[in-house]
This record gives sequence, C-alpha cells and structure tokens, in this order.
Amino acid sequence: MLARVRQFTKLTNVEAMGAQAMRRHNVALVMELIARDAPVSRVELAQRTGLTKATVSSLVAELTGAELVRDLGPEPGRAPGRPAGRLVLDPYGPVALGLQFGSGHIAGVILDLSGRPLARELRRFDVAGAGAAEGARAARPVLRRLFDEATTAGRLVAGVGVAVGGLVSRGLVTALPLGWRGVDVRALVAGELRALDLHGLDVLVAGEVACAALAEYQAGAARDWWYLGGEEVIGLAPLNPAVELAGDLGHVPVRRRGEVCACGGRGCLEVYAGRAGMAASAGVADAGAEEPLVSRVRTRDPAAMRALDRAAEALADALVAVRALLAPETIVLGGRLAAFGEPFRQRVVERLAPGLTLRPAKLGADAALRGAAGSVIARVVADPLAWIEG
Repeated sequence: MLARVRQFTKLTNVEAMGAQAMRRHNVALVMELIARDAPVSRVELAQRTGLTKATVSSLVAELTGAELVRDLGPEPGRAPGRPAGRLVLDPYGPVALGLQFGSGHIAGVILDLSGRPLARELRRFDVAGAGAAEGARAARPVLRRLFDEATTAGRLVAGVGVAVGGLVSRGLVTALPLGWRGVDVRALVAGELRALDLHGLDVLVAGEVACAALAEYQAGAARDWWYLGGEEVIGLAPLNPAVELAGDLGHVPVRRRGEVCACGGRGCLEVYAGRAGMAASAGVADAGAEEPLVSRVRTRDPAAMRALDRAAEALADALVAVRALLAPETIVLGGRLAAFGEPFRQRVVERLAPGLTLRPAKLGADAALRGAAGSVIARVVADPLAWIEG
C-alpha cells in the first residue's frame, strides 16, 4: 500500500512538473510573438500559437498583471463589433540598463521593454590606460545616475548588460584595445553594483559586435543577415540571436607580408581598417571615440581618401574568406566604419564579388550600448516567468 502511495505521489509530481514546463513554454511563446509582431490581438496570438483563445487570454492577463505587456485597446476607427485589443510590450514596465566600455569613455543607457532609450550617460575616462579594475570603478557614477533615473521614474530594473570591445570566452573578456586579457568583467561590474548597495541584479556580458548585431535585429533587421562593425574592434556576428557565433575579423590576415599588428600577427585587417591604422595612414591623430578622420573624409582630403581606399580594399579582401566560409547574402555595415558613410560602403562594394549585399546599419554609434541593454530585454522576453516569479 505504501509503495502505491509513493508511486502515485511520484506520478503526480511528474505531471505537475510537466504542466509547469508547458506553462513556461506557452507564456514565453506569447511574449515572443508580442515582441516580434506588436501590436497584435489575442485572436491573432491564438491563430499563430495554436492555443485556445481562453488560454491566450489567461496568459496575456498574467503578462499584463506583471507589467510586461500592455493592451492599447481597439484600433482607432475600427468597425463596430467586439473590440480587438492591441498588445505591445509595456513601455511603462521594467527597464534594462546597458553599459559600454570604450578606450576613452564609459557609456550607459536605460531602455524600456520596447527598446526606447529613456536616459543616457557618458563619462570620459582613459579605460585603456587604467586597467580593468580601475575601469570598472570608473563606471560607478554612470551606474549610480542611471539607477537614480530609473528610481525617480518608479521603474524596476531587470538587469545590467555590458558591452566590451573584444571577445568573451567562458565568461572572461579579452579586449586588446583596452589591454584586457581574460578579465571577469561580470564579477567586476557586480562588485560595483554591490558597492552602490544594489543587490540581486544579474549582469550579462558580451562583445560589442554581438551586442550591436542584437540591437540591429531588435530594430527590425532580418534574422539571416550578418553584422559587420564595432567601435573598438572590427567584428562579425549573426543578427539571429539564437546563433551564438561572433568573431574578431580585425585579426584576420589580409596581407601575407604586411605590417605588424598589436596582436603579434602580421598583415591583419585591423592594421589597415582599424582606428589607429587608418589614422596613421591619413596622417591624423587617433582621438579615440572622436574620429577626426570622418571630417577629413567629408572634405575629401587626399590623404584621408587614400586611407579610406586602403581600408576598403583590405575589408573587401577579408570578406572573401567570410563569404566562402559562411555564405552570407547580406551583411549590415555598422560601427565606426559606417560613420564614413556611403563613400566607404561604395568603395567596399566595388571590390566585392557579385552575390554579396552590403547594407548600411540602421543604428549609429550607440548600437552596441543599446544591444547590451537589449540582451536583458531579450532574456525577459525569452523567459517572462523568471521575472514574474522573481
């Protein structure tokens, strides 16, 4: 008899776990569809998910109650009949914080769930010369001001996303422009949050190129496109957030017996299309985040245009290998190189073989920063129950 009771209890627990897993899946599915297709009605959600209207209504009620989703009501001018509510991610719900470490600055942003920036902070600081620990400490006033903004607006913070100009492997960041090698940035930023008496917040860390790619995707770019750019590095990453693949294209050799690179290699793309390499080629000062070369290009300064040609040729050569390995049809050009505008993009296109489209990015220099905060939003969307249940 006791064995039968135990068996019944075990089966009941398994069924409960299965029901909970199904609920978590369905809530996430509805949340993701609202994020992707907003504004969308409950009827449309039921059609696209295959769930019953009653189930969808119950799930939506849970999401609206947690201030993750907002019902905008019927569309103005809608024909008489039962109104169809338009559902969107709640712009008055929780917010995400983004933090970005550049060579000469630390930037921060607050995004609402719809991806709209609510506040931005910038602190000029020699991060590259200070070291990782001191650089993280320099982010403390930026974090403090962002949290003050969120608190004043009565917003809960869902987490902090961090973008760094480098590669992230097993949680450790190697960012050559900053002089960081194998740095646990997550632990450093979490320590600064604790110093500000801000406990229990998750910190997500990613390379700036992966963050910028996510931001472009969240801004409407196609899932099967690739992002090429970066402010501190020249990187390549898929816009599809489900594909965790990002590389530092800047250290791909494009000249067999080229100039020596900071990484120790020779003939790397970074030497010809990186910030310092282009500045040296044009005979202008490398001013970090402030790009004097851009203004020279706008006035068609001869030395600047030669540097542009040199960079475009090197980038087109690097893309030969990219096309052979990954076969992308469309690449979005963003970051620092996109700041040179159509003249640079056209120069690269002229040197590319047919079949590869190079599009300008929608977002500017803040793409990686917005993507850092966007990674927090993406996590809430992917598992809203984790946020609801705390």
